[in-house]
Amino acid sequence: MSNVAKFRDFLTSEKIYMNELNEDGTTFFRAEQKLKDGWKVLLVFAFNQDENVADLFCFNVAELKNPEKKQDVHTLLNEYNANFRYSKLYEENGTISIRYSYSIEGDIVPDLAFRKLIMLLETAQQVYPRLMEVIWS
Repeated sequence: MSNVAKFRDFLTSEKIYMNELNEDGTTFFRAEQKLKDGWKVLLVFAFNQDENVADLFCFNVAELKNPEKKQDVHTLLNEYNANFRYSKLYEENGTISIRYSYSIEGDIVPDLAFRKLIMLLETAQQVYPRLMEVIWS
């Protein structure tokens, strides 16, 4: 059974709903989640074509609309990235997101893989208040 099929079966057995999409040989699962204060993020678990690399994302953690705050936000992102071992934050076109990638050696362990995605959501919960503080200051 493929790693994608194992992950899909895990989601089904746990009654976790994620949209499954396939684009350019990449299979990914995605679902919107709300942070505690109501802000919506998009969680994505993507398999490469060979199903031996997983790229996990938490998109739209915050929006940076004021270009004058960009340097302060990047300083904060660098601070977080120096302190977080796995979750890496980045800003692209005014959207702040989180990424984590890892190599799948052999068969995927779906529960562990999903917990890594939840780690990104927890990171978003943790960094959101301080990001908003810097963006709104």
